[in-house]
Amino acid sequence: MHQLLVVQAFRPDRVIAQGHQVVTAVLGDDFTTAAETELDLAAVVDNEVKASTPILMCSVPGYDASGRVDDLAAELSRSITSLAMGSAEGFSQAEKAINAASKNGRWVMLKNVHLAPQWLVQLEKKLHALQPHPAFRLFLTLEVHPKVPVNLLRAGRVFLFEPPPGIRANLLRTFSTVPAQRMMKAPGERARLYFLLAWFHAIVQERLRYAPLGWAKHYEFNESDLRVACDTLDTWIDTIAMGRTNLPPEKVPWNALRILFGQCIYGGKIDNEFDQRLLNSFLSKLFTAKSFEPDFMLIEPSSSDNLEKGIASPEGIRRDQFLHWVESLSDRQTPSWLGLPNNAEKVLLTNRGSDLIAKLLKMQLLEDDDEPAYAAEEGERAVPGDGRPAWMATLQQSGSTWLRLLPPSLNGLRRTKDNIGDPLYRCLEREVNQGAKLLKVVRSDLEDMVRICRGERRQTNYHRTMIADLAKGMLPSHWRKYTVSPGCTVIQWVTDFSDRIKLLQRVSQACTSGGAAALKSLHIWLGGLFNPEAYITATRQYVAQANGWSLEELSLEVRVSDADEKPGPMDEYSFALAGLKLQGAKCVQSRLSLTSTIFTELPLTTIRWVKYREDDTAGQAM
Repeated sequence: MHQLLVVQAFRPDRVIAQGHQVVTAVLGDDFTTAAETELDLAAVVDNEVKASTPILMCSVPGYDASGRVDDLAAELSRSITSLAMGSAEGFSQAEKAINAASKNGRWVMLKNVHLAPQWLVQLEKKLHALQPHPAFRLFLTLEVHPKVPVNLLRAGRVFLFEPPPGIRANLLRTFSTVPAQRMMKAPGERARLYFLLAWFHAIVQERLRYAPLGWAKHYEFNESDLRVACDTLDTWIDTIAMGRTNLPPEKVPWNALRILFGQCIYGGKIDNEFDQRLLNSFLSKLFTAKSFEPDFMLIEPSSSDNLEKGIASPEGIRRDQFLHWVESLSDRQTPSWLGLPNNAEKVLLTNRGSDLIAKLLKMQLLEDDDEPAYAAEEGERAVPGDGRPAWMATLQQSGSTWLRLLPPSLNGLRRTKDNIGDPLYRCLEREVNQGAKLLKVVRSDLEDMVRICRGERRQTNYHRTMIADLAKGMLPSHWRKYTVSPGCTVIQWVTDFSDRIKLLQRVSQACTSGGAAALKSLHIWLGGLFNPEAYITATRQYVAQANGWSLEELSLEVRVSDADEKPGPMDEYSFALAGLKLQGAKCVQSRLSLTSTIFTELPLTTIRWVKYREDDTAGQAM
């Protein structure tokens, strides 16, 4: 355990690996190997589960576990009724199916029940009153979701299914999903098109594991997208081929496929401009007549990795040839297969380790909710001398520390007739007001918590909820007024919030001493603002208003200073930003280049709004 703490402090990307060693040391080798053995679902359903016990087939988003139940029903020759949940009609149909099957011994499978968490509460009560036939079984397929009733999970038998990661595993799942007859249907080029679609689908899904590096957010790319894409592919190929056994590659409707995949099927879920551009680049590379050439490269050789020699598209036109090629792929892949830098794996492991630590913090003090009732009987859990539980003394000390980190107050900006007309003033005034309001709430909560821990104040329901969250290392929901990382601890949040308030204090002092005009010369920590997009918009409005230009006429230039360069005076079109970080690259002499470092601290960055001209390259300059 001490080794795990040291690893967590110095190598957060190794936390998961070290955690496996801790589990093995505590629970033994048999515990970890048991999870790797093949699940005998038939034995569990027949011998270990009663008719009144629901079987919950949980899975991660994008993976459907219902196929295992269908296969099991076919294997055991059991009749099964399958219903998809999510609509009012589905609720009534599900209740009728359960009532009928519980009498005659059939099986019932309800799919996607996480879409109806309120109805699951009623289902739980119904199962308690049910007297089912011994052969009756109820299967519930669902994604892992926080709103699934806890009592239902406790009453049921829970299985968690996760697809194995990697390009090879994803391709094998696709080949097992698409029937061989469908892939081998004329024309002969159809099989290669299916392979290209399978490769594209694997790239799209595997990049989700590296969010926000792979994609800006976690999109719901799943097997339904693949099915629709296959149907689209068949429709267009059948229309163009008109029954012919062969179709020249240049006759394939590449543009139509790229548009439908990029704007409707997969692209229809994307709401980020850069992600859309990335998706289009994958489609442009794969869905082209060149993909039928023998030397077509799926993965280009990487000059930054001597071990990466690139991967060429397989030769052949039959499904078994493509399947054999997929099976020969290595299980281990580098992020460069997905078009990512190789240090992306370190980012992924670090994020998974942080997520693990955050979940452990939530679980750590759950038993302390009842501790005050018996703390006096357990001397080792009470603070010597005052009878308080140990967690309360610890929380009091933490609360006092957090209060010392936070500034006592934040003064608002002085509003005058001249100031209110300045776009920068209006933007920063909203920031200061929001910061002052949240600071008042946080300090009041912490002061109340300290007094409660000292026994100087009685708790209310509001305080109980707030203290329960803080005791588990969780942020109270009413403190979350701006976006923070999912694994952010309380001390990290308080430190970050303190830095934000100090930034706003400098803004307030500048406005007090120099008026709204002094706000333009400030070096603004963009990430320290509650709404950074609004500040960028305000700078644009400032330049447009000062020069009598329209907003549409302005284009943005960005300049990154060198580390040894002294900042000069800002002209009337420029604004200084501090504290920016560059991910996966570095900027030297206004030129970008890749680097193995995950984050690079940027020196002072200047944004400048200039009037757009047709021959300008503004907006692209560094």
